[in-house]
Amino acid sequence: MKKKVITISVIAIISIGLWISVALSEVYITTVEVPVRFTDLPKNYSVGSTSVDNVYLQVKGKGWELAKLKLGGDTEFNISVHRRTGKYRSDLNNFIDGNSWLAPSFQVLEIAPAQIEYEIERTGSKRVPIMQNIKMDFKTGYGPASKIQIEPGTVEIFGPANLLQKVDTIRTEFREFTDISDNVKLNLQLDVPDGITIPKTECSIEFDVQKIVDKTFESILIETRNVPANKELILYPAKINVVLRGGINKLGRLTNDSIKVYVDFWTALKENGNTIEPIVEFPQFTTLTITQPKKLEYIIKQY
Repeated sequence: MKKKVITISVIAIISIGLWISVALSEVYITTVEVPVRFTDLPKNYSVGSTSVDNVYLQVKGKGWELAKLKLGGDTEFNISVHRRTGKYRSDLNNFIDGNSWLAPSFQVLEIAPAQIEYEIERTGSKRVPIMQNIKMDFKTGYGPASKIQIEPGTVEIFGPANLLQKVDTIRTEFREFTDISDNVKLNLQLDVPDGITIPKTECSIEFDVQKIVDKTFESILIETRNVPANKELILYPAKINVVLRGGINKLGRLTNDSIKVYVDFWTALKENGNTIEPIVEFPQFTTLTITQPKKLEYIIKQY
């Protein structure tokens, strides 16, 4: 019984193979979409603009040849500019002979669009910053403890002048991070606009992630600023406590000297009451959560 099943299966496979072979030897008509590629460009010149990026070809050929064409994925419709510069309008049928993959295997019945307009311009360059394009979601209790470092921070881009004017930055590919609790360091591809080329299409991105905690800094001396020589600004109390929130390692390296607290004389002079809120300057990637006290009493003396 087992041998009979195997025999039937082999016959079925052979039959299907023969049917496919016969079917693919027939002539068919199909439509394929292929990207346009310009060739024979003059040195230091590039395509500034083109009316179409892809063309549709209605082709006639044997089934197996059309199948290879459909599955190939890397076919391009080549347009030779013959090392000329400037603006041109050309009939796409004139370039069929320059695409060896079309002849003699296929008969091209129609090309859409029938014509293409393009401009060949001198290639220029400029340097632009690289911008990250990532979305971050941190694990509960964790957060960023440093700025995002991108290396290199800038890149030189090349292309025709009219395209260079439109590009102010190059962004990384989009990447989403979820439930982050560790430092992030990886390489990302750059998202390069059409018509623009760059020598290196990859950058590295890195930032620190730490457990978020609170830390109290006690008895920070309050500075008085912009006090005239004949006046004195007296604060009470003269010191305050500050609570910062941030990465556990980052906060562990901070001291009272890392935080600046001050009151500006002219701001105090404009206050209607006898209390003022001090200005607190604290390190990046930390958050001020509490100042104790929040407001200070003050007296202005004149000599």
